[in-house]
Amino acid sequence: MKLPEIYLFRNEDMMASEYFSDLNYTLSNEDTRIEFDLLPENTDRVFSIAGSGARCMPLIAKNPAVLDVIDMSVSQNYLCELRFQSMKALTYEEYLFFMGYRGALQSGNDTGDDRVTMFNKLKLSEAAKKYWEERKSGWAPHGFILLGRWESHFQKLGYLFREVLKCDFSKVFEAQSLTEQIDLYEKHWPKIRWNTFIKVAASEFVFNKYLYKGHFSGSDGHKTESRPPSQFIVEEFDRIFRTQLVRKNYFMQILFLGSIRHEEGLPLEAHHHIFEAVKKSNTKVNYLLGNLLEYLPKEKYSFISLSDTISYLSDQDANQVLQKLNKENSSGTCMVIRSFMRAAKEMDLTGWQELKDKNAWAAKTDGTGVYQFHIYKKS
Repeated sequence: MKLPEIYLFRNEDMMASEYFSDLNYTLSNEDTRIEFDLLPENTDRVFSIAGSGARCMPLIAKNPAVLDVIDMSVSQNYLCELRFQSMKALTYEEYLFFMGYRGALQSGNDTGDDRVTMFNKLKLSEAAKKYWEERKSGWAPHGFILLGRWESHFQKLGYLFREVLKCDFSKVFEAQSLTEQIDLYEKHWPKIRWNTFIKVAASEFVFNKYLYKGHFSGSDGHKTESRPPSQFIVEEFDRIFRTQLVRKNYFMQILFLGSIRHEEGLPLEAHHHIFEAVKKSNTKVNYLLGNLLEYLPKEKYSFISLSDTISYLSDQDANQVLQKLNKENSSGTCMVIRSFMRAAKEMDLTGWQELKDKNAWAAKTDGTGVYQFHIYKKS
């Protein structure tokens, strides 16, 4: 199967590529309900991978004393800072509009609502303010959530499904109950076209070239998942459509509908009670730039969220990550690891226990369907 020309991404086709080529994520390809549900209220210090901020910002709603967010990209840290300060300075309705979750506020302003005016309310660091001011022509028209490379990639996939392969997924997403959804899924899902396309779209070549820059953890010789990526995705997505109401899943909406059309599927950061809790919190947020293995030993953490970064570490570092933590971490410290196609093979659990019941719960609850979970507790 030959890829249509539109799938061969060209710089001039990328959304605001001249501004945002350094941003991998502007929304999130992870469902933060897992970490949010596991994090206790009012804990001392939390460590989290930054990413877009959409996954780690809801943790502030649990009011930890300190949240350390880390990334190898300063641009991702600037996006986390933008999200946090937006929650502090804007109303809930303004935040949804500013980020791009919702259209016009319809405030009666005939000239249209202005994201730049809202941006000027934010108390950003000078570096973050300069970064976003230089890129305002990219975010001012539509917001921030679909500007990253990942989001652009999934939007293009959705375009191909709908416009090139002529697949109409909307009927399945209109289901109001799981029973109705399964019935519509059986009747209307274009299985042959979907399965054939995914063999190409989820191939090692495509993942390496367009998403992982040659570092795809599911490549032969690296992956620990026995299934090839395409089979893994087909089977896991089939499971999701049979077990979860997908209109409540923002990731599935963006992939198959091209946008978040049903607000019950908004990610956790865009839920009103989460937004208000973040606004009221007293959490101190630190933005760290660099290697997580250098920062993890420096502080005592009660909760650690490592996203899927283990997939990119060497086998030795991945297997020893629990032993690299600060030795003074108290009993009960929790670490949450996700893995996509590649997990630690021989994790050193000395002083720790793996919560296998929580792993099973997280895999069943997670809305993306592509991660295995490895949840550990210090004993």
